[in-house]
Amino acid sequence: MILFKLLALPISVPVAGIKYCIEKVVEYAEYEANDEGLVRQQLLELQIELEEGRVTDDEYAEREAVIFARMRELREQRTQMAREAAEAAPPEDGEKRTVIIEVPEELE
Repeated sequence: MILFKLLALPISVPVAGIKYCIEKVVEYAEYEANDEGLVRQQLLELQIELEEGRVTDDEYAEREAVIFARMRELREQRTQMAREAAEAAPPEDGEKRTVIIEVPEELE
């Protein structure tokens, strides 16, 4: 068994390295796709483009609608994940329950 592992090392080590790299790329892509801060940054950049005249009002409205839809989607996703986590582990007798309250951005 040990001899087989030693003989397979030239193949198994590069494969493990490639697998690690792919996992890191996927992890970073998921982070970027689910980070509300990056979506806000896109909105800010779009507003700057409008002020500088690089986009028209119509283009701005279209792209802004897409960005806001993405923000709503991320918030709904986060809310759903919180609900699932709360439902997955109901409190025991006498145990305190955590309540998550989201404040609309306009009120922050």
